[in-house]
Amino acid sequence: MKIGIISLLSESSKMIGNECKDYFDKVEMINIKDVNVSSSTNSLETLYNAKKLDTFDCLYLRGSYKNALLLRAISECYLNTTYLPIKPDSFTIGHDKFLTILELQKHGIDIPKTYVASTISSAKKILETVNYPVMVKIPNGTHGKGVMVADSYAAASSVLDTLEVFKQPYIIQDYVETNATDVRAIVLGDKVVAAMRRKASNGELRANIHMGGKGTPVELDYNTERIAVKAANAFGAEICAIDILESIKPKVIEVNLSPGLRGITSVTKKNVAGKVAKFLSERTKEFTETKKK
Repeated sequence: MKIGIISLLSESSKMIGNECKDYFDKVEMINIKDVNVSSSTNSLETLYNAKKLDTFDCLYLRGSYKNALLLRAISECYLNTTYLPIKPDSFTIGHDKFLTILELQKHGIDIPKTYVASTISSAKKILETVNYPVMVKIPNGTHGKGVMVADSYAAASSVLDTLEVFKQPYIIQDYVETNATDVRAIVLGDKVVAAMRRKASNGELRANIHMGGKGTPVELDYNTERIAVKAANAFGAEICAIDILESIKPKVIEVNLSPGLRGITSVTKKNVAGKVAKFLSERTKEFTETKKK
């Protein structure tokens, strides 16, 4: 079997690629910066260094919100002929914070109350009606960037003025008190294979590891695990990370289609990359057998 991993060649992608060598006959690491998609009336193909990209039994795509459209286009090229753990439209939905909220809401998954506004004036009108503190976000961003907490109208209004430089819609979200913690769960298929509780650093309310947060391993209860799996299934993502706020009713706040693995591997002492590689191998075999039939 042959697998292609198209990514920014991050450390996490390399970890998965190395583990895949135990399960696949050939592993090809492909830099997404050298990939483009050609579309015409009768053809749709992926090009790598200006040449048509090879065929694969499995193609695992990873990237940031900046690559969302390209990731979706590449997926469309290989749809139905190659095992893809993430369906094409997941990339454009999952890399937009408000589209993510809409998708979760559509599938009946608990989320914090969220507003979206296209102008500062309309956003400030929303600020007059909400309870504080609130989260103020822009649709695109990773590692906690573009997410701010405001504890008053004046502070939130100032945040909006700051975010205006990004020329994006504004997202205002209820703040859920969790003592500056959240849970990140890695979902493979219908299971959570690793989870950690993240605690924000002193003076910070964003628990992202990249923002200085600290992680501790956690075993999720049945209900929280089912919520994580349900959220992943809602996006058609067989490999992803789900971020959850632990409250009376756990609330999903984000779906990460290209999760970093170093932090959760270090915290849980689990070979998460190895679990991903094994899962890709098993699902590729299932897909190949189904296609033959």
